[in-house]
Amino acid sequence: MIILDTNVISEVLSRHRNQNVIDWLNGQEMAALFLSTNVFAELYFGAYLIQDALRRDGLLQSISRIRGEFSGRTLVFGDMAAEQYGRITAARRLAGIPVETKDAMIAAICLAHGATLATRNVRDFDGLDLKLINPFEAKA
Repeated sequence: MIILDTNVISEVLSRHRNQNVIDWLNGQEMAALFLSTNVFAELYFGAYLIQDALRRDGLLQSISRIRGEFSGRTLVFGDMAAEQYGRITAARRLAGIPVETKDAMIAAICLAHGATLATRNVRDFDGLDLKLINPFEAKA
């Protein structure tokens, strides 16, 4: 199971896609790829920041299409993830290493499900006992 971080999905929606990401995604078994509701929250946040209505509506349609494609493969921040979140954020605070709430929530979902996280921002997840892959550098 691989959970895609927001930056991977954003790359798919980009006009100037990173070919490594596209090749990596094409080399994966679609049934093994998952998203989290937190990723959708970040995507919607970005879309609603766009002032141009036509561009915003196009992006919202793309997000809706992706939600459909990942139906049944979208994970929520539930009880197990909440416990992992508490563990992660407490450990990072005690170590003097801050972690953004959104990153800690996605990491917690991954840990709760034993999933790998596909992200460009691997340094944001250092020291979390999380399996990581960077599709921006990966070869298919």
